[in-house]
Amino acid sequence: MKRTRFDGFEVVWRNEVMNMYALDLEQKTNIVKPELSVEWSVHECSVAINIIEQSILEERSAKGDNILVAYSMKNPVAYLFAAKVDTWVGEIDDWFHVAPNEVYLYDAHTLPQYRGKRVYPFLICSAAEYFRKRAFHYVMIFSTARNVDSVKGIERCNAECYEVVNYRNVLGWKCWRYHTGKRHVKSRLGNEI
Repeated sequence: MKRTRFDGFEVVWRNEVMNMYALDLEQKTNIVKPELSVEWSVHECSVAINIIEQSILEERSAKGDNILVAYSMKNPVAYLFAAKVDTWVGEIDDWFHVAPNEVYLYDAHTLPQYRGKRVYPFLICSAAEYFRKRAFHYVMIFSTARNVDSVKGIERCNAECYEVVNYRNVLGWKCWRYHTGKRHVKSRLGNEI
């Protein structure tokens, strides 16, 4: 499927490939073991975490997003957000409409000195297990194709790529090309509805 739209003239040239992954929570999640001692927690409201701007925490907390944080020696080393409501996907200029009983993991970040130690896939798997226990059916997470380390971390969790979106913005003319594989999730991007 292909969609195009002109949103007015912009001085921009963007070309992005977004891989969209899902974990089926009907099946038990295998937790990826990090290479160092890590604990995690989930927060349903804004908390003071020194590796995230407080304004971002408050904004996302206000819309009902959860934040999952990984700690090493009681210091936050990684985080990701979990949305159960519609969320803007800035990389491809589109809204992601999250279906009931599904959750979208986004904006993950690991401190540079902890990258490559499997903290990111540990946090994804822990989030999947957390939401599985709360009767959610799918967890979705996206990564740009050029972010090879994120793609590897997501695939380490046995997530399946169910769709690839090629997005271009040339001077305000936007084009989305969707390549859909085996899709079980009900959540959709705005241009797919």
